[in-house]
Amino acid sequence: MRRRAIVTLAVVVVVVTVGILLLVQGARAADGQRRAKESVARESYLYRQLANRDAVLESQRRIYMERFRGLEAQLRGREQDVAVLSERLVTMQRQRSKEIEAGVISRLVQGQ
Repeated sequence: MRRRAIVTLAVVVVVVTVGILLLVQGARAADGQRRAKESVARESYLYRQLANRDAVLESQRRIYMERFRGLEAQLRGREQDVAVLSERLVTMQRQRSKEIEAGVISRLVQGQ
């Protein structure tokens, strides 16, 4: 009878031990699943944030490129204006030189 009680006690201890191990393993699995879900949620949030930031940066890039192109066109226009004014200045200087030269020659002729 004592032997039977010991065997029964041993079987109960083994069953309880197996049950505890299964509970611990189940808790670990549940914790792992919870962590995996949290990780997926966090990654999804981060990817959405990254996509939103990329969209903002692309929009800003387009705006700055439009401004840059506008400034380039404005610069080309100013360069053309400078070239025209420079040519006018050269023409005016030539005319003035001719006028001065004609005046000097006329004075010389009158002085003789």
